[in-house]
Amino acid sequence: MRKPMEFFCLCMSPAIDATVYLPRAPKGDGEIFKDVREDILPGGKAVNVARWLARRDEEVAVGGLLGEDNAAPFERELAACGIGDLFVRVPGETRRNEMITWPGGSVKINHPAFPGLVDGAWDAVLSRVEGLAPGVAILSGSLPPAVPCDFYAKAASHFRSSGWKVVVDASGEAMKLALEARPHLVKPNAEECEDLVGFVPKSPEEFLRATRLLREKSEHVVISDGPSGAWFDGAFVGAPEVDVVDTTAAGDTLLAEFCWRVWGGGQAECGGMAEAAERAVAAGSAACTMPGGSPPDIEFVNRLKGRK
Repeated sequence: MRKPMEFFCLCMSPAIDATVYLPRAPKGDGEIFKDVREDILPGGKAVNVARWLARRDEEVAVGGLLGEDNAAPFERELAACGIGDLFVRVPGETRRNEMITWPGGSVKINHPAFPGLVDGAWDAVLSRVEGLAPGVAILSGSLPPAVPCDFYAKAASHFRSSGWKVVVDASGEAMKLALEARPHLVKPNAEECEDLVGFVPKSPEEFLRATRLLREKSEHVVISDGPSGAWFDGAFVGAPEVDVVDTTAAGDTLLAEFCWRVWGGGQAECGGMAEAAERAVAAGSAACTMPGGSPPDIEFVNRLKGRK
């Protein structure tokens, strides 16, 4: 039997995350920038979650689908972070996403993952997880076009019935179907709530209503509200002001920190759900100061906690 893992992060749509820094805002169509700086880091939502959990010294593995043609950067990164590699290699390349940023603005381009080449994905992914001791399974990110939208629902049901805590951070029909498996925690953002509860919450009353509706099928609900902060089971935690460089892994770091505080090693130094929520928002805010999915310094997170 493999060595037990405290956390398993399922990443069906990994990505090479590139942050491109422009010296100024584009002026118009056809403009060419030369000698721009670029940071590149293997990522994807669940990879970002796993990277922060590893920074917190948790036993964590990540699995899902990985393009065999450019798997090497992921293999190096996972090994360097001490993250277990349970990815299934598939033909082709893993996608590349770009965050293009300039002083005062940015735009992000997310490409689809593995179009039309995934057969038997569930059986292949499941075979890599068999033998792990139950812990916390975090199902995070979009699904490739060829993967059925009930994939997360099937995965959540399997993990839950096998004794795992199940967390889902997805959107659209995949998230809607996953709710039927009654995960222990879900993390939509405000806009994603529309597909789940029929409206985008904007006022405190609407966030509380959305939370109540989602908690009919999930024990815990975290709704992120962009730079304002996030709602944790109906309680709002405001985000501290930071100098934003790249928002790529902000929500993933927030989720990872919250799960670590609630179910992982962070329980020992956490004063309860309210403090876990404050620490999570601080971690997510700190992540905005880093390029791509690069994890922030833990001491910086500690300094941000409670700052408004």
